[in-house]
Amino acid sequence: MRIRESIRISWRAITGHKLRSTLTTIGIVIGIGSIIAFMVLGGAFEEDVLGGFDTEDQTLVLVQTQGEVDGGFGFQTFSDPIYTQNDVEAIERIDGVEFVDPDGTIPASQVRRGSETTVSFTVRIAKPASFSKNVSGSFVAGEAFADEGEAVIDTELAESLGGNVSVGEEIRVTFTDGTRRSFTVSGIYAAENQAPGTGTSVYVPADPYYNVTVDTHRGTEAIAYSSLTVWVDSIEDLSAVQSAADEYFHSGESDAEHLVDDDKQIAVQTFDALLAQVGEIFDQVTIFIAGIAGIALLVGAIGIANIMIVSVTERTREIGIMKAVGARQRDIVQLFLVEALILGIIGAIGGVMLGIGTGYLLVGYAGFPMIYPIDWIVIAVFVGIGVGIVSGLYPAWRAARVDPIEALRRE
Repeated sequence: MRIRESIRISWRAITGHKLRSTLTTIGIVIGIGSIIAFMVLGGAFEEDVLGGFDTEDQTLVLVQTQGEVDGGFGFQTFSDPIYTQNDVEAIERIDGVEFVDPDGTIPASQVRRGSETTVSFTVRIAKPASFSKNVSGSFVAGEAFADEGEAVIDTELAESLGGNVSVGEEIRVTFTDGTRRSFTVSGIYAAENQAPGTGTSVYVPADPYYNVTVDTHRGTEAIAYSSLTVWVDSIEDLSAVQSAADEYFHSGESDAEHLVDDDKQIAVQTFDALLAQVGEIFDQVTIFIAGIAGIALLVGAIGIANIMIVSVTERTREIGIMKAVGARQRDIVQLFLVEALILGIIGAIGGVMLGIGTGYLLVGYAGFPMIYPIDWIVIAVFVGIGVGIVSGLYPAWRAARVDPIEALRRE
């Protein structure tokens, strides 16, 4: 039997039972549509968080404490103060290192500007040079601090203090140890690619405000930081610096190596490697959720198999007539496989349209950039075809085995 004739007969059988065929394909449509929608939403969220970073311009190496997430995906970072001033000085002696910017926070309870007060903020230490090096942010006003009496605030903190904060204004910070200190705002900094609510920071020099210390394995006490940002002279030195820093933190010479907990590790990564690591976590979570949505696809496959078996039963006499006039078993198999395949293709196309439409609405509501997961759309179409074929195999085999004599006896 020609394939064109099989398609014509199959299409006639499908359109002859419109409601039944529609209900059969709904499972495929919902299954594939759910997967595509989650892929669109996951890709859009990842692009919103990570897409704006230009890793080619980031000549830095990040030194962080990481550990596995219990019962979850990927890793988490820890802010334990284990990177001592001794470690900072050792890293700065590596060829190709411009400077090391240690990260740490100073406990504080309140910041006031005139009559405006906020308690939702963080006091962070920084080096002035790090503001000009970081391509993921820029000053909207002013510049980095030049002495201990000045501070930089970010745009979110400025907004929480009533907005319209000007360079040269005075803010007053109350630290948790009870001391109060006035700072002159030297600059207002806008950090890009930052999730809402994670800003509201005051940046001050480490000396003389930061005084977190730890006991080292040498029996001495030293200032310790939660992480290090190693700024490199040029992109050509990036790999060599990363390797040298990693070797140092795993050589037994660093204080951090002796202070880190057994269930954690010191990760020395370039910025693009860190983003790739975060991106893998997004992908794992998205695929996991999409896999749950794929249960509907399984239901759809069962629905196609069920309707094809019913179709075999209903068309037993027709099958007998076809065999009586010379149709071979492979012709019957082809006929029913084509019918199942058409149902699968219709379900795949409908699922792709539903998934993209739903994803577009969700992404628009969330304010994320629209991402079209072309690879998953192609996979969805092939899955729909595969579901149709697999679901139709047993009914087609069953139809091919119908005894023509017994079939012709059917009313």
